[in-house]
Amino acid sequence: MNRLIRHRPSPAMVVACLALLVALGGTSVAAVQALAPNSVGTAQLRANAVTAAKIKNRNVTGAKLALNAVTGATVRNRSLSAADFIASSLPVGPQGPAGAAGPAGPAGPAGTIGPISVRQASVTVPGGVAQNSAYDTETVSVNCNANEKAISAGTGWSDDALDRELWTQRLTPVLTGTNVTGFRATGGNDSGNTSTFTLFVLCYVG
Repeated sequence: MNRLIRHRPSPAMVVACLALLVALGGTSVAAVQALAPNSVGTAQLRANAVTAAKIKNRNVTGAKLALNAVTGATVRNRSLSAADFIASSLPVGPQGPAGAAGPAGPAGPAGTIGPISVRQASVTVPGGVAQNSAYDTETVSVNCNANEKAISAGTGWSDDALDRELWTQRLTPVLTGTNVTGFRATGGNDSGNTSTFTLFVLCYVG
């Protein structure tokens, strides 16, 4: 009968066996920790387990958020820009300073002036004592028709003899609102002879 020979394992064999056990133990742990697809739900997540750093950019859409899930308290200060808002929802800021004037536009077509009418009125001015520096004066006014505007005016005297002291003391426009609708004039006479002072106004339909 043969005797069984007992052999003591070598140190290399012991190390190899330990390495095998560790490797098999790691595989078994990994197998236990592996999860089946769709097996983790809300109930399996700890509070604050999912953070912004763990969510892929542009991976959360409005359809994945509950109604009123995002409130002012859940939005980090200064994390949104104007591009994240509807234009009409943003408050209007103060008006900025006026910008520089733009280039002048092209000139428009020349306007046309309707028919021009000369309207006039006269007044007699006594001459008093000739050239005593005490002028006799009279004032006369001329208004254009209701549908007309006044563009110019002039005066004249009936006596045009030389060395007669006849002059126009005043010629002023008559305003109706912002429109010139007539003129008023004052004539002075120190000729010693009565003379007629006439005011002429150019009126047009504008």
